[in-house]
Amino acid sequence: MGYKENIASNLGSQIIRIVVGALTGIVAARALGPAGMGEVAYILLIFTLLGDYGHLGLNNAKMYFMKRGSQSRQHLFGVNLTFLVLLTLLMTLVVLILRATGLVLKNYGWGYIIAGLVFTASDLFFTSLHSWFVGDERIRESNRYIIGVFLVKNALILGLWLAGALSPFRYFSIMVLGMLLNAVLLWLKAGQKFVPAFDFGLLKAEFSYGGILWLGSIFSFLFLRADQFMIKNMKSLADLGTYSISVSLAELLFLVPVSVGSAFLGKLYNTDDPAAARDLLSRTLKLTIYACAALAALGIPLSLLIPYVYGKAYTGAVYSTMVLLIGGTLSTPARVGKQYYFTLGRPKVHLWTSLATLLTNIVLNFVFIPSLGILGAAIASAIAYAADGLMYVFLLLGPEKFTFKELFLLSAKDLQGLLKRS
Repeated sequence: MGYKENIASNLGSQIIRIVVGALTGIVAARALGPAGMGEVAYILLIFTLLGDYGHLGLNNAKMYFMKRGSQSRQHLFGVNLTFLVLLTLLMTLVVLILRATGLVLKNYGWGYIIAGLVFTASDLFFTSLHSWFVGDERIRESNRYIIGVFLVKNALILGLWLAGALSPFRYFSIMVLGMLLNAVLLWLKAGQKFVPAFDFGLLKAEFSYGGILWLGSIFSFLFLRADQFMIKNMKSLADLGTYSISVSLAELLFLVPVSVGSAFLGKLYNTDDPAAARDLLSRTLKLTIYACAALAALGIPLSLLIPYVYGKAYTGAVYSTMVLLIGGTLSTPARVGKQYYFTLGRPKVHLWTSLATLLTNIVLNFVFIPSLGILGAAIASAIAYAADGLMYVFLLLGPEKFTFKELFLLSAKDLQGLLKRS
């Protein structure tokens, strides 16, 4: 499957997510209210954090060793999944003990906890399995399964709403079911036989590389979500619920870098010519920046419609959404550039840039949230977004010796390459 076809598949999937997700998002926001949305947003934050980062770096390393390693694919598959099983059991035990002693999530019932643990386990395995599809550039195939699950999930939400039975816990349970179905489908379709195995040498090598990416990914996640944790603790669940609408709308901007990201990464891993890789980065970055800027220009005035679409209770989300859209556009160079460094085997670039943006965001949130509330959180995040993008611009213009024209100025060749069929 060609590079542009994979991007087109990702883009089509993201558009479906936007259109269908917007409908169910409006329904959920109106049915649950700001406090209910805040309740779900917080529990999803916790178990998404565990699911996305509980692998300790193993999932971050899988694609690199799949394409650059010397071991067999089946051995890598078996060793990785075996270790994920052990990690899942350990995390489950720790969470159950912490909840039983009242140290964490004491305001959430056991139904939330059990469902959250299923979400975490499913997320761990889904991420691992998805790497096989991306590494082999089978992105269009994986998208068919993922978007199918997405449509089922949203149909269930709308069904419960029509029946007058949509509650925070049921909404959360459908999120859990969706992640579980994604993991099961990719397991069945990955085309890899699972033979349990343990290889200390391979795991050590994977953690040595993946651990750096893992830390960088944690910093990035906290950078994107620190404001929500801080709003919940410094303001209220209702403020978090309102702000979660701003975040969900502003992050629609990322449909472009998300659509490009996996296809770009898979293509880079299957490109051995350094000059071709640089040219691919140049063209991809320019087109992504202009596409994000166009979406932001459209989204900023449309933000004024939030009180009419979601309800007057969400009026506070208007200006924070506008600010986040601006910041998200400025972060585009980082979202594309980091993939380039991953395939060069230089994950520390992402580690240090993500740490810097996280610290910037946290400090600015402490400054702005007390006086400006959720608008202050948006301003802090937008400044950190901009800093993240600028760091990658300086890295590419400096050590990597790209020119300003290569990174930002569209040429006739770029547009011809975009329109030309693979």
